[in-house]
Amino acid sequence: MKYDCIIWDWNGTLLDDVSASLRSVNDMLKKRGRPPIDIDRYRECIGVPIKHFYEQVFDIEKEDYALLLKEYNEGYEYYVNLDCTVAHGAVRLLEKIKQTGTKQIIVSSCEKNQLAAAVEKAGIGDYFDAVLGADDYFATSKIDRARGYLKNNLPENAKLLTVGDLIHDYQLALALGADCVLVKSGHEDTGRLLASGAFTAENVADTERFIFA
Repeated sequence: MKYDCIIWDWNGTLLDDVSASLRSVNDMLKKRGRPPIDIDRYRECIGVPIKHFYEQVFDIEKEDYALLLKEYNEGYEYYVNLDCTVAHGAVRLLEKIKQTGTKQIIVSSCEKNQLAAAVEKAGIGDYFDAVLGADDYFATSKIDRARGYLKNNLPENAKLLTVGDLIHDYQLALALGADCVLVKSGHEDTGRLLASGAFTAENVADTERFIFA
C-alpha cells in the first residue's frame, strides 16, 4: 500500500444517493409549479458550495434559503432511506484497505449528525478512523476539517489519496498535497471531472486499480 491515509467522500461516492437527491429536488420543483430536471441537468448544476445549485434551479430570491435546504433534506432523507445503499463494491474495497493497516477517514459536506446516522445505518463505521461532517446543511468547503484532522493525526509527509465525485474533492486533494481519484458515478458532470486533471474511475470499485497500483 503506497498511501498512509485514504480520504473518502460520502454522498455520491461511498453512498449511492444521486437518485435520492434528484427525486427530492424534483418534488420541490413540482410543489412550485416548475418543470422537473433530469440527471444531466442536475449534474451540470451541482457543486460546492451547494447554494450555486439552488441559484440555477430555483428562484432563490423568492425563497428563504435555510428553509429551502430544510425542505430538500426532508425529502432526501425519505428517499435515501427508501432505496439507497452503499456503492457497489465499496465494502469489499474498504475491507481490503483495512487489512493493509492504512487509515481511512470520511470527510463530507454532509451535516455531521446526518452523516453519522447514515454511516451507522450502512454498517461500515468500523472501517474508518474518523467520520468528519459539517456543522450545518450549507454544504460548504471541507478543506479546513480535513486539514485539522491530518495535522493532529498523521505525520506532515504522509502520503494521501482523496476519493470523491465532485471537483471540490480534487480541490481538497490539491490543498492537502494528495493524489485524487474522482468517480463518474456520482453527483457531478462527467465532462467537468475529465477536464479537471484528476484521475477518474467509473465507480468506487474501479478506484481499486489506483489505490493498489
